[in-house]
Amino acid sequence: MPKRNIYFKFEMLILSVLKDEDRYGYEITAIIKELSDGLIVIKEGTMYPTLYKLIDKDYISSRDVVVNKKVRVYYHLEDKGRVYLQTLEDEYFLWEEKIRKIVKRGFDNE
Repeated sequence: MPKRNIYFKFEMLILSVLKDEDRYGYEITAIIKELSDGLIVIKEGTMYPTLYKLIDKDYISSRDVVVNKKVRVYYHLEDKGRVYLQTLEDEYFLWEEKIRKIVKRGFDNE
């Protein structure tokens, strides 16, 4: 059983958004914000270092696309990143299960 606390990782959210389609930076943050009903807002100062870290580990790749005479960087989830995402999801759901167990049980049976 993993002992590190990964209950909430931006990496997992970013990779999840890239699971089905390549996306550019602003689009990634907008989707996360929208799907979390505005609860989770990833600032550029957090997102881009995370994206660069994921690129360095070969979990994602990037490509430049010219859109309206401006260059947009699109990010793509690589197979290695899919494996890493599955690990993050498995750990997340394990943490969620154990936290729910503690919260629902309370301390009545000590």
